[in-house]
Amino acid sequence: MSVTSVVAVVRRRVELAGDGYPPLYPAVTLAASAGLTIGAVVQRLPLEPPWWALLGAAIATLSLVVDLWIPSKVVCAVLAAVAVAVMLMDPVPVDVAPLLLALTTAIAAAMESLRRGLAVAALSVAVVLVGSQAGHLQSPAVYVLAILCGWLVGYMILYQKLLSQNELRDQRARSEQAANEERRRIAREVHDVIAHSLSITMLNVTGARRALQQGADDEALEALEDAERLGRQAMTEIRYIVKVLGSSDDSAAPTPSARDIDRLVDDYRKAGVAVSFDVDVDLEAIPAPLGAALYRITQESLTNVVKHSRTPTATVTLTADADIVLCVRNPHSPVTGRASSDGSGIDGMKQRAQLLGGVVDAGGHQKAWVVRAAFPGAAAAVRRAG
Repeated sequence: MSVTSVVAVVRRRVELAGDGYPPLYPAVTLAASAGLTIGAVVQRLPLEPPWWALLGAAIATLSLVVDLWIPSKVVCAVLAAVAVAVMLMDPVPVDVAPLLLALTTAIAAAMESLRRGLAVAALSVAVVLVGSQAGHLQSPAVYVLAILCGWLVGYMILYQKLLSQNELRDQRARSEQAANEERRRIAREVHDVIAHSLSITMLNVTGARRALQQGADDEALEALEDAERLGRQAMTEIRYIVKVLGSSDDSAAPTPSARDIDRLVDDYRKAGVAVSFDVDVDLEAIPAPLGAALYRITQESLTNVVKHSRTPTATVTLTADADIVLCVRNPHSPVTGRASSDGSGIDGMKQRAQLLGGVVDAGGHQKAWVVRAAFPGAAAAVRRAG
């Protein structure tokens, strides 16, 4: 095995020993453990022979090797406690060996559960107290305090890790939610554009065919020109929508406004739909988000008239008393009951209204199909803007 392979394996084992912490954390703790072990042995070198010190160092080294290969820090802490207990058989002044217990307690508290971390802390304190009672350790209170501080620091690190993990989960959840909402928004836009353009295009093509059958070439040409214009307009809007999908800049996307409702109604009239439009609101004063919602709701409602009504006739009214209310009424019943459940059109209208605090009701009323969108409190904002 080459040196590069060995380094890669060691690096991988260090990362696994970190249990999700940055690689610097396990590297520092392993180096500190090795340093304390060496220091404890050096303190005992004047002893002849330092068998207890060497045995303790061997056990401490085994704990470091185990730390790289076994994910449980409790096993490493037990081995470290045994190593310190063996080293205490050769007492020295100002012993650094018990500091290894404080370090292993901190590691266990940071990487294990609260119960296991407390168990390791209790074991470490027990080793210090037994060594003190045997007369092999001076100032046990200092070492007990070091162990307790090690546990506290380790638990604080664990708590910070859990907070960071929760924050990451929340961020991922918010990101997924935002992505889902954006996908639904794009789906609504594409649905509205395609359904609207295709319905009017088909009406114009049908009108052109009938005009050609009756020899009215001018009317057929005008109908085909309208169909071509609407088709190009739909393609342009879809290109913009697709462009927005790959860009963080939403300014390029064309957003219809309330003043475009006149042009929308006129397109349907040209296509042969009898549409009356009554408005007592200054369309220029309606805010852009509300205007875009009113436009799309009107567009979808008229599209449903073309798709589902026996006779393409509709009345569009836009009023502003206490609320801004848009009402699209088709005085003829739908061909089937599918007008309220076909596709995502009705759901899309409701979602648009809900985003602005409004509500949409769609259904049959007195042998007519009515779509009513109400935006509470919006009328006052329009009057102030006007």
